[in-house]
Amino acid sequence: MNIKNIRNYLKTKIGSSIVVMYYGSRNRKEVYRGVLCKLYTNIFTIRLYNGEVKSFSYIDVLTKTIQICI
Repeated sequence: MNIKNIRNYLKTKIGSSIVVMYYGSRNRKEVYRGVLCKLYTNIFTIRLYNGEVKSFSYIDVLTKTIQICI
């Protein structure tokens, strides 16, 4: 899997509900739930259900720093 494949997969899911699990340091895990908004060259954004917008990079998906569930 490479960045181009990740971007193409996410392109088909724009507007879908998405759950992003971020695995931080010291076994810290954060979960973000929202809607996949936009795709850019290096990042994608999701609008959380509370109205906040978060951005994540495709590299994070590739290195498994974040996990996406659609």
